[in-house]
Amino acid sequence: MLEQILHSLPSDVRQKTVEHLKQGILADRNAIAGNAKAIAADNSKKEYGHVEGLGELTSSIDSRSYHYWNNREPGCWNDKQFCKEYLRDCPEARVSAKSQKIQVGYCGDGFVRHRTGRKIKVY
Repeated sequence: MLEQILHSLPSDVRQKTVEHLKQGILADRNAIAGNAKAIAADNSKKEYGHVEGLGELTSSIDSRSYHYWNNREPGCWNDKQFCKEYLRDCPEARVSAKSQKIQVGYCGDGFVRHRTGRKIKVY
């Protein structure tokens, strides 16, 4: 439809219109990139924790970017593979989350130290 409208315009008006649309698209891309960098700077200052019942915050995505991708590929944010690829391509959207739980005696290898030289496997 837009193509038909553009072809119906005189050539000089058509060129100006196309140039104006290109500049608008580039301005939107730059605004999205600027917002993403501002969000990344804000996210790097904070630490996020686990919220009971909701899980862990993994990313903070600009609303323009969210709606752009949702309009382009409906339902894409429900796809784990898409989210993984998005975070790979836009690392500034990733947030650092740390556990709020205090763990005493746990080494991270699946064992708890019981006595000197003895470890118990935790299941």
